[in-house]
Amino acid sequence: MPKKTDRRELLADTALRLIDELGLAQVTHRAVDQAAGVPAGTTSNYFRTRAALYEAIARRILDQQLAAEQEQPAGPSAATPQDVAELLAAAVDAGTGPARNRYLARFELSLEAARSPELAALMRELRAVTLRIRATQIRAAYPHVTQEQVDAIASLLTGIAFDRLTLDVPAMETPAIARALLRGFLD
Repeated sequence: MPKKTDRRELLADTALRLIDELGLAQVTHRAVDQAAGVPAGTTSNYFRTRAALYEAIARRILDQQLAAEQEQPAGPSAATPQDVAELLAAAVDAGTGPARNRYLARFELSLEAARSPELAALMRELRAVTLRIRATQIRAAYPHVTQEQVDAIASLLTGIAFDRLTLDVPAMETPAIARALLRGFLD
Protein backbone atom coordinates (compact mmCIF):
# COMPACT_ATOMS: atom_id res chain seq x y z
CA MET A 1 0.00 0.00 0.00
CA PRO A 2 1.43 3.44 -0.94
CA LYS A 3 2.41 5.84 1.81
CA LYS A 4 -0.14 8.53 2.62
CA THR A 5 2.11 11.28 1.20
CA ASP A 6 2.64 9.28 -2.01
CA ARG A 7 -1.11 8.89 -2.41
CA ARG A 8 -1.68 12.61 -1.77
CA GLU A 9 0.92 13.47 -4.41
CA LEU A 10 -0.63 11.02 -6.86
CA LEU A 11 -4.07 12.56 -6.38
CA ALA A 12 -2.79 16.15 -6.60
CA ASP A 13 -0.70 15.35 -9.71
CA THR A 14 -3.72 13.68 -11.29
CA ALA A 15 -5.87 16.71 -10.51
CA LEU A 16 -3.22 18.96 -12.07
CA ARG A 17 -3.33 16.89 -15.25
CA LEU A 18 -7.13 17.02 -15.27
CA ILE A 19 -7.11 20.82 -15.03
CA ASP A 20 -5.08 20.86 -18.23
CA GLU A 21 -7.39 18.38 -19.94
CA LEU A 22 -10.82 19.41 -18.61
CA GLY A 23 -10.59 22.69 -16.69
CA LEU A 24 -10.86 23.28 -12.95
CA ALA A 25 -14.65 23.08 -12.85
CA GLN A 26 -14.52 19.47 -14.04
CA VAL A 27 -11.94 18.38 -11.44
CA THR A 28 -14.18 16.46 -9.08
CA HIS A 29 -13.34 13.81 -6.51
CA ARG A 30 -14.84 11.16 -8.77
CA ALA A 31 -12.92 12.37 -11.84
CA VAL A 32 -9.63 12.28 -9.90
CA ASP A 33 -10.40 8.77 -8.59
CA GLN A 34 -11.06 7.50 -12.11
CA ALA A 35 -8.06 9.20 -13.70
CA ALA A 36 -5.71 8.08 -10.89
CA GLY A 37 -6.99 4.51 -11.05
CA VAL A 38 -7.84 4.40 -7.35
CA PRO A 39 -11.00 3.08 -5.70
CA ALA A 40 -14.03 5.34 -5.70
CA GLY A 41 -14.03 7.60 -2.67
CA THR A 42 -10.25 7.71 -2.28
CA THR A 43 -9.87 11.38 -3.21
CA SER A 44 -12.74 12.28 -0.93
CA ASN A 45 -11.06 10.43 1.93
CA TYR A 46 -7.92 12.53 1.52
CA PHE A 47 -9.58 15.83 0.61
CA ARG A 48 -13.10 16.06 2.05
CA THR A 49 -14.27 19.08 0.06
CA ARG A 50 -13.61 20.51 -3.35
CA ALA A 51 -11.95 23.46 -1.60
CA ALA A 52 -9.59 21.03 0.16
CA LEU A 53 -8.80 19.41 -3.21
CA TYR A 54 -8.03 22.81 -4.74
CA GLU A 55 -5.78 23.62 -1.78
CA ALA A 56 -3.97 20.29 -2.27
CA ILE A 57 -3.35 21.17 -5.92
CA ALA A 58 -1.99 24.58 -4.91
CA ARG A 59 0.24 22.96 -2.25
CA ARG A 60 1.58 20.52 -4.84
CA ILE A 61 2.49 23.37 -7.19
CA LEU A 62 4.01 25.22 -4.23
CA ASP A 63 6.14 22.17 -3.40
CA GLN A 64 7.33 22.01 -7.01
CA GLN A 65 8.11 25.74 -7.00
CA LEU A 66 10.04 25.44 -3.72
CA ALA A 67 12.06 22.61 -5.27
CA ALA A 68 12.81 24.85 -8.27
CA GLU A 69 13.89 27.61 -5.89
CA GLN A 70 16.34 25.20 -4.22
CA GLU A 71 17.92 24.58 -7.63
CA GLN A 72 18.69 28.30 -8.01
CA PRO A 73 22.19 29.53 -7.20
CA ALA A 74 22.57 30.57 -3.54
CA GLY A 75 23.10 34.21 -4.44
CA PRO A 76 23.03 36.32 -7.55
CA SER A 77 25.82 35.34 -9.91
CA ALA A 78 27.03 37.67 -12.61
CA ALA A 79 24.84 37.73 -15.70
CA THR A 80 24.23 40.06 -18.58
CA PRO A 81 20.90 41.78 -19.17
CA GLN A 82 20.53 39.51 -22.22
CA ASP A 83 21.00 36.42 -20.00
CA VAL A 84 18.31 37.67 -17.61
CA ALA A 85 15.91 38.43 -20.45
CA GLU A 86 16.42 34.89 -21.78
CA LEU A 87 15.73 33.38 -18.34
CA LEU A 88 12.56 35.43 -17.92
CA ALA A 89 11.41 34.61 -21.44
CA ALA A 90 11.97 30.91 -20.83
CA ALA A 91 9.84 31.14 -17.69
CA VAL A 92 7.01 32.77 -19.65
CA ASP A 93 7.28 30.32 -22.54
CA ALA A 94 7.28 27.30 -20.22
CA GLY A 95 3.55 27.93 -19.82
CA THR A 96 2.93 26.86 -23.37
CA GLY A 97 5.32 23.93 -23.09
CA PRO A 98 6.51 21.64 -20.32
CA ALA A 99 4.79 23.49 -17.48
CA ARG A 100 1.46 24.10 -19.23
CA ASN A 101 -0.58 22.18 -16.65
CA ARG A 102 0.97 24.10 -13.74
CA TYR A 103 0.40 27.45 -15.42
CA LEU A 104 -3.22 26.62 -16.23
CA ALA A 105 -3.75 25.43 -12.67
CA ARG A 106 -2.16 28.57 -11.22
CA PHE A 107 -4.36 30.82 -13.33
CA GLU A 108 -7.56 28.91 -12.59
CA LEU A 109 -6.74 28.56 -8.89
CA SER A 110 -5.93 32.29 -8.70
CA LEU A 111 -9.41 33.07 -10.00
CA GLU A 112 -10.93 30.65 -7.51
CA ALA A 113 -8.85 32.25 -4.74
CA ALA A 114 -10.86 35.45 -5.14
CA ARG A 115 -13.66 33.53 -3.37
CA SER A 116 -11.58 31.48 -0.94
CA PRO A 117 -9.36 33.10 1.70
CA GLU A 118 -7.58 29.82 2.44
CA LEU A 119 -6.75 29.24 -1.21
CA ALA A 120 -5.78 32.90 -1.59
CA ALA A 121 -3.22 32.51 1.20
CA LEU A 122 -1.64 29.54 -0.59
CA MET A 123 -1.61 31.36 -3.91
CA ARG A 124 0.09 34.37 -2.28
CA GLU A 125 2.70 32.03 -0.82
CA LEU A 126 3.24 30.49 -4.25
CA ARG A 127 3.60 33.95 -5.78
CA ALA A 128 6.13 34.91 -3.09
CA VAL A 129 8.32 31.94 -4.04
CA THR A 130 8.10 32.92 -7.70
CA LEU A 131 9.05 36.50 -6.82
CA ARG A 132 12.11 35.29 -4.91
CA ILE A 133 13.21 33.27 -7.94
CA ARG A 134 12.65 36.20 -10.30
CA ALA A 135 14.47 38.58 -7.92
CA THR A 136 17.52 36.31 -7.87
CA GLN A 137 17.49 36.08 -11.66
CA ILE A 138 17.07 39.82 -12.21
CA ARG A 139 19.62 40.82 -9.56
CA ALA A 140 22.27 38.82 -11.40
CA ALA A 141 22.45 41.67 -13.93
CA TYR A 142 20.67 44.45 -12.05
CA PRO A 143 21.92 44.27 -8.44
CA HIS A 144 20.12 47.45 -7.38
CA VAL A 145 16.64 46.39 -8.50
CA THR A 146 14.00 47.07 -5.87
CA GLN A 147 11.47 44.52 -4.70
CA GLU A 148 8.74 46.79 -6.05
CA GLN A 149 10.33 46.63 -9.51
CA VAL A 150 10.67 42.84 -9.32
CA ASP A 151 7.01 42.61 -8.31
CA ALA A 152 5.88 44.76 -11.24
CA ILE A 153 8.05 42.92 -13.76
CA ALA A 154 6.82 39.55 -12.49
CA SER A 155 3.20 40.69 -12.71
CA LEU A 156 3.65 41.88 -16.28
CA LEU A 157 5.34 38.61 -17.23
CA THR A 158 2.47 36.69 -15.62
CA GLY A 159 0.03 38.62 -17.80
CA ILE A 160 2.07 37.81 -20.88
CA ALA A 161 2.20 34.13 -19.87
CA PHE A 162 -1.59 34.17 -19.43
CA ASP A 163 -2.16 35.70 -22.87
CA ARG A 164 0.31 33.31 -24.50
CA LEU A 165 -1.29 30.31 -22.89
CA THR A 166 -4.90 31.28 -23.55
CA LEU A 167 -4.80 33.34 -26.74
CA ASP A 168 -1.34 32.80 -28.25
CA VAL A 169 -0.64 36.56 -28.20
CA PRO A 170 1.25 38.89 -28.32
CA ALA A 171 3.06 38.11 -31.56
CA MET A 172 6.28 39.79 -30.38
CA GLU A 173 9.00 37.31 -29.40
CA THR A 174 9.15 36.70 -25.65
CA PRO A 175 12.87 37.54 -25.23
CA ALA A 176 12.24 40.90 -26.94
CA ILE A 177 9.37 41.58 -24.56
CA ALA A 178 11.54 40.67 -21.56
CA ARG A 179 14.36 42.92 -22.77
CA ALA A 180 11.93 45.80 -23.26
CA LEU A 181 10.49 45.30 -19.77
CA LEU A 182 13.90 45.21 -18.16
CA ARG A 183 15.06 48.31 -20.06
CA GLY A 184 11.85 50.15 -19.23
CA PHE A 185 12.08 49.43 -15.54
CA LEU A 186 15.79 49.21 -14.88
CA ASP A 187 17.87 51.11 -17.44
